[in-house]
Amino acid sequence: MTGLRDAAHDAPIAPAGATRLDVRDLNVWFDPPRGVAEPVHAVRGVDFSLGAGERFGLVGESGCGKTTTMLALMGLLPPSAEVSGQVLLDGVDILPGGEKGFIPRRWKQLAMVFQGAQSAFTPVKTIGWQLAEPIRLHENVSGRVADTRVRDLLARVGLPAHAARRYPHELSGGMRQRAAIAMALACDPRVLLADEPTTALDVMVQAQILNLLHEVTSENGITLVFVTHDLPVVVQLCERAAVMRAGEVVEEAVVGDLVSSPKHEYTRELFAATPSLFSIPARDPREAGVPILSVADLYTRYPVKRTFTDVVARRPKRSVRAVDGVSLSVAPGELLAIVGESGCGKTSTVQTVLGQVRPSGGTVEFDGRDFAHLPARQQRAARRRIQMIYQDPYEALDPRLRVRNIVAEPLRVHHVPRRERTERVLATLERVGLTPGTAFADRFPHELSGGQRQRVAIAAGLVLGPEVLVADEPVSMLDVSLRAGILQLLDGLRRTEKLGVVLVTHDLASAAHYADRIAVMYLGRVVEEGTAAQIVNSPQHPYTRALLAIAPDLARVGVRGEVLTGEPPDATAIPVGCRFHPRCPVAEDRCRTIDPVLTEGSRDGHRAACVLLELEVTTQ
Repeated sequence: MTGLRDAAHDAPIAPAGATRLDVRDLNVWFDPPRGVAEPVHAVRGVDFSLGAGERFGLVGESGCGKTTTMLALMGLLPPSAEVSGQVLLDGVDILPGGEKGFIPRRWKQLAMVFQGAQSAFTPVKTIGWQLAEPIRLHENVSGRVADTRVRDLLARVGLPAHAARRYPHELSGGMRQRAAIAMALACDPRVLLADEPTTALDVMVQAQILNLLHEVTSENGITLVFVTHDLPVVVQLCERAAVMRAGEVVEEAVVGDLVSSPKHEYTRELFAATPSLFSIPARDPREAGVPILSVADLYTRYPVKRTFTDVVARRPKRSVRAVDGVSLSVAPGELLAIVGESGCGKTSTVQTVLGQVRPSGGTVEFDGRDFAHLPARQQRAARRRIQMIYQDPYEALDPRLRVRNIVAEPLRVHHVPRRERTERVLATLERVGLTPGTAFADRFPHELSGGQRQRVAIAAGLVLGPEVLVADEPVSMLDVSLRAGILQLLDGLRRTEKLGVVLVTHDLASAAHYADRIAVMYLGRVVEEGTAAQIVNSPQHPYTRALLAIAPDLARVGVRGEVLTGEPPDATAIPVGCRFHPRCPVAEDRCRTIDPVLTEGSRDGHRAACVLLELEVTTQ
């Protein structure tokens, strides 16, 4: 083992064009679950070879073996796992040495960005301390040198120096992900493994992370293995990609060839389930019905707790302007999509609409009555007609209850007679595709797949027979085929049962494929609204154009749009004038003083809140 450890420290850097990472016939077995005789063969004969600076995508759905492969390369599998094959790093096989062979290579030669930036950090240590830890561990440097390196790392990933003094929970999701990448780069590794680093991030933050990975790998010759279930992201970032299924690589090719002529049936199925902004399905024009849900000039404020310093300095009370004058409507059978970055107010809007948050101003009119200001008892009675599907099916379902009890809970709360519950639960399970209902009713959530769990969550929202269904990011954590199945289910329900559906999402392609209308939100306000075709084909607001420019798409092989700089301003201090002007690439002086309102352009129903559009309309 000593010779292998020395070889790790002294291994020469591979010359340009040489193989940096060579994985040969990698296999992983896990101990069999109770009642099963054979071990679980999780990874089956995986092979790929990468050169210095190459970006390689590993694509597949949950359970296919992607993350297990990455953990095997890092030597982080549990002791019960059995691994065979070869993992050659700059020509040296690092598997035979076991843990002693991996320790000197982690961080210095091989580093990993783990899925879920929040869980990658210790919550009780500052970001700076955690970035310095691998430097102190692997390099004999002083604390001052380590601090300097930390500042350089933060600057390298686009974070301010003061981020070093922050704790993980004090950073936004995008900033945490940048910090996680900085930690992986702390000891200048030669190979970077990124396991789902953009999952559940909104489209703008995702684009920032993809651009960052492209820059650090290009500038430093780092080999990147990028694991994801999102095909458009691989198309945008990687040069080659492999598709995994059931532990095996079923197809590998240059990204352009993989998109234009996939050979394997499974690859073709994945592509077919992935919507594109460049192929929006045609919709028959239909008259807008009378809205069943109308939101008018809605405001929601969250007071910010004053600190001792605020009191001493006599600073005025502040509040988060989460929803800042939103007006929306949805008719029976209509699907309205609300899109925008994290923190734009999407979720706060739907929470206020549902009565979970008391509005600071405005009205929420449901079926002709002001739902938001009804007395609590009347609001509760009305709420059975407007239900919500939450983002995370893992957290939305009580793990201690069987499916029949989870779906029956709303019936119990609203005092539906016990004798009716079983029949309604089974019928609703079958409505959402869990057929036969009796086969699923007695299972627990952990016995279901992610898509099945989300269908149970939808069933719980449908069992009362609502007229409006609000879905808050219902597919952001699902694989591409499961995502398509859930969206098709919602689309079918609103067509056949005339449900009004409000879909909150950051996925523009999905919104364009399934929504009748799209509302784009920025910093608490709707800045553009129109039909899906209007929003995608002729966006009027600069923010909408920016979102569309960087949205990953299968038709954009190797194309990376220009990303907006920075993050949205603090919602406690919204800029004067147009709230988008600090980030707007076409802002003029008047944008700093005029606060635009939604103005209808040349097309019916297509509105945007832009000073330039207002001037154009008024001069026609």
